[in-house]
Amino acid sequence: MNKYLLILLCATLLTGCVEKQIIDELNIETAQGYDLAENDHLKGTLLYVKYLPDKSFQNQTLTTVAETSRDVLTALERRSSDPLVTGGIQAVLFGEELANHGFVRLIDSLLRDPNVGSRILLAMVEKDSAQDVLEGNYGFKGNGTYIKNLLTHNMKNRDVPKLNLHLFGNYYASRGRDAFLPILKKINDNTLEIVGIGIFSINKVVYKVSEEKMFYFKLMVDKYSEGSKIVNYGKNEAVIRSIHSKNKIKIIKSPGKLHANIYINVDAVVREYSGKKVSQKVIKGLEQAMEKDIKKECLKMLHTFQDKGIDPVGLGEYVKSKTKHYNYDKWWDEDYKKITLNVIPKVTIMESGTVE
Repeated sequence: MNKYLLILLCATLLTGCVEKQIIDELNIETAQGYDLAENDHLKGTLLYVKYLPDKSFQNQTLTTVAETSRDVLTALERRSSDPLVTGGIQAVLFGEELANHGFVRLIDSLLRDPNVGSRILLAMVEKDSAQDVLEGNYGFKGNGTYIKNLLTHNMKNRDVPKLNLHLFGNYYASRGRDAFLPILKKINDNTLEIVGIGIFSINKVVYKVSEEKMFYFKLMVDKYSEGSKIVNYGKNEAVIRSIHSKNKIKIIKSPGKLHANIYINVDAVVREYSGKKVSQKVIKGLEQAMEKDIKKECLKMLHTFQDKGIDPVGLGEYVKSKTKHYNYDKWWDEDYKKITLNVIPKVTIMESGTVE
């Protein structure tokens, strides 16, 4: 009995040591934004939601300029009427000018902050500053939630590869793979749009995958659990939906030469077709047309990556995994420039939905 009394007493004492905080008396951050300021300083913007007595809310931002992200937070604490709490951050945005200049120090700072979750989402802002984006007014749940939902939806159902702080940090730290971020653009004060993917090398964005090519990029670096694609067949076109995909890379070594085969398997359903009937002949034609399209566009993109010396697909990691004592300097200086690339797609249309 004494043992149980002791445990109960300890639990009571520990509970009494926890500092109580009232949510209404905290400014819980939902997003952060960083831009490049003069003299290589940072302009940091914090976004939080203020809930009003009538159950409505207001998006609130605080902005300052400092040398480091830690200095930004310290300065903004002095401007906040209530304590700033970072535990609710859902997204962090980086202005394009800062992305071109380099921001790895910010990623390192976020990864080291125990109050910031490793699954928060990251994005780059095109043309406008991160501050401009955070000062908009989107959706009905606050700007931070809107940005998170926008990115999450497009990762799950559209053409944005899965990415968060943890994955970006891993990709950036890998010597055999380059990191990337989705690109946001502010259409107006109420609307944001994802317009591409920015690929980074040596801490700077060096190439942008356009909105039209994001489908092919995701096929190579991620997998689809949902998705859609318009495929032309003769004079008609079909909307291919419910796309499920996976990829596999196989490295083949021959004397003095490396070959990389990228296998892409796609299962899908025809949901709309402009012709009269989706016959077996039409299905076969759509499969072949889609395979031809995937092979052409993916190879074109891979050769562009090769020419620019970037490797977001992670071919270097695969070569390293198949070669003992492999030197990454050799990969970037010699092998990546000469490796023979091949894309082998396999498209299977499982059914023709309700159009048949």
